Amino acid sequence: MSSDLDSTHVPVLIVGGGVVGLSAALFLNHHGIRTTLIEKHSGTSIHPRARSVNARTMEIYRELNLVPAIIEAGKSMAPTMGLISGHTFHSAISPRPRHIKAQRSLPFASLTSTMGPVPGQFISLEMLEPVLLSAAKDRGIDAQFSTECLSISQSEEKVTAKVKKRDLGEEYEITADYCIAADGANSPIRTHLQIPRSGASESESSGHLLNILFTAPLGDFVKDREFSILTIHHPSTSPLDRAIDGIFTSINNSDRWVFHLSYSPSNGETASDFPKERCAEIITTALGFQESGAENENANMTVEILSILPWQASVRIASRMQEGRIFLAGDAAHQMPPYAGQGANTGIADAHNLAWKLAVVLNPTLHPKPKLKPKPTLHSHPHAPHLPPHQKRLPINTHAAAVSASSADSKGLLSMKLNTRTIISVVKRMFLIAGLSVWYTGPGVGIIPEDPGVLRGASWRAWSFAGLVMGLDGRPGRRAPHVWLERRGAGRMVGEGGGVSTLDLFGRDFVLLTGSGGREWIQAAEKVSSNLSGVDIKAYVIGGDEEGDYVPVDGKSAFETAAGISSSGVLLVRSDGFVAWRERRIPVGYEDRLEEVMRRLLCLK
Repeated sequence: MSSDLDSTHVPVLIVGGGVVGLSAALFLNHHGIRTTLIEKHSGTSIHPRARSVNARTMEIYRELNLVPAIIEAGKSMAPTMGLISGHTFHSAISPRPRHIKAQRSLPFASLTSTMGPVPGQFISLEMLEPVLLSAAKDRGIDAQFSTECLSISQSEEKVTAKVKKRDLGEEYEITADYCIAADGANSPIRTHLQIPRSGASESESSGHLLNILFTAPLGDFVKDREFSILTIHHPSTSPLDRAIDGIFTSINNSDRWVFHLSYSPSNGETASDFPKERCAEIITTALGFQESGAENENANMTVEILSILPWQASVRIASRMQEGRIFLAGDAAHQMPPYAGQGANTGIADAHNLAWKLAVVLNPTLHPKPKLKPKPTLHSHPHAPHLPPHQKRLPINTHAAAVSASSADSKGLLSMKLNTRTIISVVKRMFLIAGLSVWYTGPGVGIIPEDPGVLRGASWRAWSFAGLVMGLDGRPGRRAPHVWLERRGAGRMVGEGGGVSTLDLFGRDFVLLTGSGGREWIQAAEKVSSNLSGVDIKAYVIGGDEEGDYVPVDGKSAFETAAGISSSGVLLVRSDGFVAWRERRIPVGYEDRLEEVMRRLLCLK
């Protein structure tokens, strides 16, 4: 198969069509960047892995108008909630009373509900990925499945990938300005680039498990007493039997379930020792209906094994996330145990953060010769190594992995013991699960640090859970504060999710939000946009008195309080929703100051 350069060259090549790759394609499409996505498999995942997206991820998907479709796809998991344990599935569930409840929420949702416009959602990846793929096709994204990346190389000008259509056997080349490697935990691209990973080696014991997808008619038994995770320890009943340690997880709360079975290489066990027949026997024993002695229709149920995936509850972090024009994202960049719900969510955040920076670098007006070399703007990718040697910023993926690992026991299962280690782990997870208290600090490109004064900005912060505890207080590097809005002359504005949030004003451009008395910033934004050809700064007065101004539903100054600014102050927010710069009140020479800030953010002279 032969094609000319024009037909096979794209601004960004994405290798990997899982949740991270598909999300990256959608985010770049949202910025108007053309991509080609290739995936060696013929379709999306069929085996459940991650089972939820957090509040921050749902905010990101809200930008793409995907929230209703995601809620619909995951509706069978809506009742899912709770961590329980027992010797068998039957003994753990049977004592629980049946309670008819409204749709349940993710952990700590009641605390985080005021901090964003949309809550997290239970949905497993094999339910989510088809939603993303359908959206990609509807938006004209070139997604090529059954297409394998055979090799990849790069020069100062481009990335070249040799690919193969697996169903046709035809080979050809695709060239791109940049490449996102979202090709999984065993990433061939990461291996080719010789990027080492920190953390447990393959030989170290970090908890070896089998992710066993099976069907069994358990829906009636668990109805109105659904759970999220059920930890099993079934002791050995004879010298010939092995103890069973594992975790049941709900998938559709009807007939599809997963059992994570712990096995021990140190005792001579390997994944190949557990064919489907043996796994069915083990799961039947772990379910415990036969040994319960109770007369019930489940005593002779059939357990059918659909697929088995070996995995390790280990932490492995790539030593660098960028090599020239190639970026790692998702499991290719970081692996972690699933118990803090960070694996897929952190990968989606990788892609979202990288997308806006690639969009800036590929802007032909701002950067007329984007092929010369990777631009400094990309160095502010949160995992990039381009920081001073003394910089001690802890990358979010490393922190997320550490917290996730602290939740696992020596067998790689979720630790259910009530001890100091578990309590500390729960507290740390509280700040990560929603994905809202993630921020970027230090002198990296993309953030203009501020001087908080001797009080470290304490007097600026809103006396709220969001401001005091979660750090969503308007500081540079934090996700911009969420405030519900209405528009003068239009009444309550209704958007996806039932209202309009400050977060709904972000997504493609830099956005300037000023207080009720900062109308001068509107003209300044227009002037700077004109001076910097190719830059479009959207600007809004929040709490103003003129027709068309947005006004906080909870009071005229609610946004100013949440953002830590006076009525003439301003937040400059990046297109990914993070605050790039803040001025508490309008300074002398504010127009020049705004232009200086924009030039620094965009790495312009």
